Amino acid sequence: MSQYQRHKGLPFYGASDNFNFTTGRSSFTPGISIKSVPLQDMSVKGDTGYSKLDIEVGNLRQHFKPGDRIRGIVVNSHLTKDTGKKIVGTLHKILPNYLTGEIRVWVRDTKTLKLTEVYMDTIERVYENAVLTYSQFISLNS
Repeated sequence: MSQYQRHKGLPFYGASDNFNFTTGRSSFTPGISIKSVPLQDMSVKGDTGYSKLDIEVGNLRQHFKPGDRIRGIVVNSHLTKDTGKKIVGTLHKILPNYLTGEIRVWVRDTKTLKLTEVYMDTIERVYENAVLTYSQFISLNS
């Protein structure tokens, strides 16, 4: 059964590559009205999938979660010192900028609760374990 035999009642259907015919009922005239509408291209233009920035942000968010204890070099702190100013705190936010292609990272200082932007390339996780001496370890277990 062809597509032309399935729909009975309409005199013509048009070719699928040229126009799409839609039917409707009008409250002003009796019967069915037919209008031709050009086919729409629903594809997304220029969608290349994941960009390099998307992959980098995904990797960064996989290794660092908000609330993790990290350290990094404060943005523009190289102007006053050669090594820059290091800050230790909790990761507050990772924000990609798709227009410029850069990633901004903010750290919250746990003492002052101040937000500071650090360079993305300099952040590293801080592992703080309580190191006990042998006598402290023995006194805890006895």
